Amino acid sequence: MATQSNLQRGSSRARGNGAAANSAARFDLRRLERVFESCDWLERRTFLRARRRARAHALEMLDRNGSDANTTQTALLVAAAEFLGDVRSELTASPQDAAHLADELEHVAGLSRIALAREVLRSPELLTLLPAVAVETQLAMLMAFAPLRSASLWALDDAEQVNCVRHVGEGAPSRSAKELAQRLLAGETAEPGRRLLLGLSLGRWQQPLAALVGCARPGMREECESFLVEAAPMLGAVLERDALLAGNAASERTLVQSSERKLTRLGFDLHDGPIQDVSVLGEDLRLFRDQLVTAVGDPKNRALLRGRLDDLDAQLGALDSELRRISNEVHAASVLLNRPFTRALRDVAHAFAARTNIEPHVTLDGEMTLISTSQQIALLNIIHEALTNVREHSDATEVEIAVSVNAEGVEAQIIDNGRGFDLEPTLIRAARRGRLGLVAMHERVRLLGGQCRIDSRRGGPTVVSVALERWEPLVQEAQSRQAS
Repeated sequence: MATQSNLQRGSSRARGNGAAANSAARFDLRRLERVFESCDWLERRTFLRARRRARAHALEMLDRNGSDANTTQTALLVAAAEFLGDVRSELTASPQDAAHLADELEHVAGLSRIALAREVLRSPELLTLLPAVAVETQLAMLMAFAPLRSASLWALDDAEQVNCVRHVGEGAPSRSAKELAQRLLAGETAEPGRRLLLGLSLGRWQQPLAALVGCARPGMREECESFLVEAAPMLGAVLERDALLAGNAASERTLVQSSERKLTRLGFDLHDGPIQDVSVLGEDLRLFRDQLVTAVGDPKNRALLRGRLDDLDAQLGALDSELRRISNEVHAASVLLNRPFTRALRDVAHAFAARTNIEPHVTLDGEMTLISTSQQIALLNIIHEALTNVREHSDATEVEIAVSVNAEGVEAQIIDNGRGFDLEPTLIRAARRGRLGLVAMHERVRLLGGQCRIDSRRGGPTVVSVALERWEPLVQEAQSRQAS
């Protein structure tokens, strides 16, 4: 009985200790939340949503793994990083507030500054942002955690000149920072003798995509180096993504230029070959008709032969008209991108109207010049493919084309009131027959990092939606900003 009583008392003490630990962990979590609540957030709703998510994540971790000191510290770290990730846009716009918040998290909540920086600077969510936004966010967060005077990102432009892509912190990019970046981009290492400047190359092994350069506060060089090391991997991944997008854009332009040359040659071949042959054949037929009618004596047979030859002449005329129409369309397609996007889009719509007697309702909203060349190519091809499907399959009587551009990117929709279709079986049948137009729509958008959605059902309507983020290569954007 005594043994049983001891066991019961031990179990009770364990439960009591566990409850106390859990209570202490929740108290620490509440103290962490108060640090964030003390900030004056512009987007209050965003903050409340971030607090709800962070609290749920931390409590789930505590319930699953217990409330010992290590687990509690990890839960607080994860919660703080989730908070910071959700409000990163406000913190990026206010570096002083971000630095103050990092101080409070270290001194009030007891979180290791470097450990928290590691969670924030290596967040995979950065890869979901536009490269320019991700770089700006990363440098702002680096400045918030590290004892730096300034931080800058450098890359080579098309002329192989070192260019400052982004600079945050005190002053302007210095000549010494540029020289260090130049050495790093050339594959050299940073000189250890410099007291304040330090840097790392980013990106591919033995082929840097960029250089991250920081200017440390006096006596803080070694500490700053640890933070730069934490920021480098995700910055490198962001730059790899930017390079991939740039490569896709270049490939798309090369493909279109090649296609334009082929289309131009095809147009000339049609004009100088079959069209001329049909014209000559028509002249020969008319000459043969006159000769044959003269040779035939019977008026009745003469009238019958004339009628038959007139039919053949009419068929040749129709063939000549169709060949010339194809030649004109080929020529129009070959020079499509040598005109403004709005005009090219309206030409596509007019060509569709000429063949179907359905005039599409075209709505354009925003500054169309913000659409990059590769995005224009993709949008025009997708709209053309969608209209082709409408013409061939939908029996539609109304078609709408809407393109909207803003600071975030471009959205486009093609809507028809046709009979619609079941998407999945249609895609399967089309693939089996080698008709890959719908698949090509998705692939074009995917290569540009966007989204393409096709919504349809039997009875209609059918809606093709495209969303592309605004994109400009980082170096090119930096040059445009400096020029302005």
